[in-house]
Amino acid sequence: MSSEADNTGPSPRYVRGLLVVVIGLGLVLLGGAAVVVGTIIKRMNNPDAIPSKPGFGQVEIQVPAQGELIEVQNGTNRIILQMRDAQGTLLILLDPRKGEEKGRIRLLKQ
Repeated sequence: MSSEADNTGPSPRYVRGLLVVVIGLGLVLLGGAAVVVGTIIKRMNNPDAIPSKPGFGQVEIQVPAQGELIEVQNGTNRIILQMRDAQGTLLILLDPRKGEEKGRIRLLKQ
């Protein structure tokens, strides 16, 4: 009867092997998660890593018909056109890397 009691439980060799496999897969999962999180943080902190259009060519931007260009502020991440028309001052924000208009800001008098 004592021989029957020994055969009912799992073999220690298989338990040890299963433990190694589970620990190994857990480490692979943690490593993969660390790579994904690291890549996201790196891309958020480095705007130059964002792919841009190579040579976007000529871009047309709508400006007010009676608008007058007052000033151009040039930077690596944006270009700001300051214009004045009948309604007041208008700032046009441009992205020089992609050749796109990012937005407009109308400055109103109080």
